[in-house]
Amino acid sequence: MRLLKQLWIVIGAVVAAFLVSWVLYMPDANERGVWRSQTGGQIITLSPLKAQLYSESSASCVHQLTFPAHMKLVEMAEGATVQVVGEALHLLADGTLEPILFDRIAALPDTCGAFNPNAPALDVFNAMWAAMDEHYAFFSLHNVDWDARRDFAPTGAPTLTNEDLFALLSETLTGLDDGHVQLVSPFDGFSPAVRPSWLPEGDTQVRETLTQIARDTVGPALTPVELTGVEFTLMPDGVAYVLIRHMGLNAPFGTTEQAAMATAFADVAAEIETANAIIIDIRYNPGGSDSVSFGVASHFTGQPVDVLTKTTRNGDGQTEPFTATLQPYDPTPLTQPVILLTSELTGSAAEILTMAMRELPQVTTMGHPTSGGLSDILGFTLPNGWELGLSHQTYRTMDGGLYEGVGIPPDVAFEIETAPLLQGEDPLLRAAFQRARGQLN
Repeated sequence: MRLLKQLWIVIGAVVAAFLVSWVLYMPDANERGVWRSQTGGQIITLSPLKAQLYSESSASCVHQLTFPAHMKLVEMAEGATVQVVGEALHLLADGTLEPILFDRIAALPDTCGAFNPNAPALDVFNAMWAAMDEHYAFFSLHNVDWDARRDFAPTGAPTLTNEDLFALLSETLTGLDDGHVQLVSPFDGFSPAVRPSWLPEGDTQVRETLTQIARDTVGPALTPVELTGVEFTLMPDGVAYVLIRHMGLNAPFGTTEQAAMATAFADVAAEIETANAIIIDIRYNPGGSDSVSFGVASHFTGQPVDVLTKTTRNGDGQTEPFTATLQPYDPTPLTQPVILLTSELTGSAAEILTMAMRELPQVTTMGHPTSGGLSDILGFTLPNGWELGLSHQTYRTMDGGLYEGVGIPPDVAFEIETAPLLQGEDPLLRAAFQRARGQLN
């Protein structure tokens, strides 16, 4: 009985401490209320007990997410912080480079509410069409007349099955060669992105297959870095090979992705610091977190470097450019010659890594242009609960280059062909090793 009593005392103390911490870290009076993104698309409500996020367009306003308003817990678990600066609420989410700004509004619009799985097909179509119309940034780039796509709207009695509606919405999006345009339902997913022509047909695990070919070409077993997509080896001749399969990270609780990735990559840097040249292979990297990309790149500079700018679509215009600055991890960066390998499968945050690395003097990019899908994804919940993702931001290199849709061109072009890949060969990687070894002579 004494042990049971002590256990209840401990439980009570923990609960009391948690409640006290909630009081300390709940949104303060200045942060509570209803806030709308300055560029539209999102509404967030903050109260002492909970926070809610809504997807908003001119055609719909649908509840997207609810999370507890213990802001320290949210920061430690998800890396998200909120802060009122002047009259605006700044929401900074882990994985992104700059905060989203919100303006206070009087109340949550009456039109906002939960999704309905049986929402009329026309309502779902109109919500998707409006979200794209008001926020997608690249219709002209892909030569798509979005106004004309309104003719795809379902007419007559709402007799479409879910499968037919999904097919209709997918057809409406077709022509936007953009991997960040995504439609997801409980039973299917779709992106209108076009598959690179050199990829072998019929291989559903093509990234994994190509990655294994790269491993086999290198020869020695690669050392994986825990919690990351990084594998590496230092060859006897002094060339280091670093394979980065994705820009994701299982960040430890209470740590941001950039800090966690920089710490994890420090182990790699220590192992290859004696290398004479470094090959970094992100050819088959689909992306992930921009913060992870900056965590890697921070090991290759000893001083702050402006590496890219980004703007967000704002009505018919764009926001003021935000300049992303790469900060050094420590005063002893890796300054050896670096060859960064890219291909059309290098996407999203892996392209952000490319943009950052190409600003460093020791880096040469080699291979094929990247996929050209650089924007963060703005997510919408449609009236029936399906999810829509779209590209609403424009990234530019520091010299003003815009590579959305066309990909970031390499310094050294190398045509990728299907035939050698089908035979398990990797001509580009062999050429990169030859180039790296030539730099040692």
